[in-house]
Amino acid sequence: MQAIRVHQEVPRRIRLSPCFSFRIGDRIGEDLVVIGHLSAGKISELYQVWSDSAICALTCKIVRAGFSAESLEMRGFRQESHLLRRMKHPRVVRLFGEGVHEQRPYLIQEYLQGPSLFELIDGAPGRRLPLVEAVKSMIHVCAAVDHLHSLGFVHRDIKPANMILHGGAPVLIDFEVAYKLRTGHKPRRAMGTDPYMSPEQCLKQELSFASDVYGLGAVLYEMVTGRWPFEDELVNRTERRFPQVGVRRPPSPGEFADIPGNLSKTIMRCLSRDPAERFASARELAQQLEQHLAGSDRMWPESLDVMSSRRKAV
Repeated sequence: MQAIRVHQEVPRRIRLSPCFSFRIGDRIGEDLVVIGHLSAGKISELYQVWSDSAICALTCKIVRAGFSAESLEMRGFRQESHLLRRMKHPRVVRLFGEGVHEQRPYLIQEYLQGPSLFELIDGAPGRRLPLVEAVKSMIHVCAAVDHLHSLGFVHRDIKPANMILHGGAPVLIDFEVAYKLRTGHKPRRAMGTDPYMSPEQCLKQELSFASDVYGLGAVLYEMVTGRWPFEDELVNRTERRFPQVGVRRPPSPGEFADIPGNLSKTIMRCLSRDPAERFASARELAQQLEQHLAGSDRMWPESLDVMSSRRKAV
């Protein structure tokens, strides 16, 4: 069996040692055998497992021990299960089943070989991806996010570690902190990963689809520059925890890499402090990015509006 490389769900320089509850060979439920460690977060752990009934490798996402049934973490996990049952898109991880093991709920998902976009960026020269590759990848992610938005939710944790390459394009994972939009309602917690959180997420203000657009822009910024939008402040912690809530804008991507001016403007628009100044939706951002691929094949996935043949066959 091929060894599985462990990767973290947190950005570089803020890494934590992964902590897994199950060893290779342990069983989860009656059907699953752990064959690899994938990632470990504050709320859940991901394992590569072998399914005796399906006779194939899958992914098991199981809640960490110690959360009460009515905790926000458990509610988020149940919501992720509910969302994945509703979502049918080739750029969103597929759910195959769920269960409970020793009072810990778990989800059974398709196994994505990877690497994650986080690993791809980290292994690239200067941590920079080729521009066309970066833009095409982001268009696929936009399609997945737009599908989530069509259900009235925002993801809230858009980041490279939550995008796993599969079939040549990223697949979006991890919906446990997704948030249902309601007019006049504000989230109780500032959820997300610091470098990719919109200012309104940081301040626990009312969210919108533009909140995820900020995260998409931050990921694209990193793909083409090798840096976070507010890298110096985040690494050195010279100012507040969330430098994106200040008045100052992040440096233009063109300061760190040879990037066309129009693409740089698109990225900076995503990172506007005011949500009204950003692209209103992931679809609108993707359509703008397509214009930067002049001469390339059209990249907006048809499956955004039509259920993919892969899903119909399941």
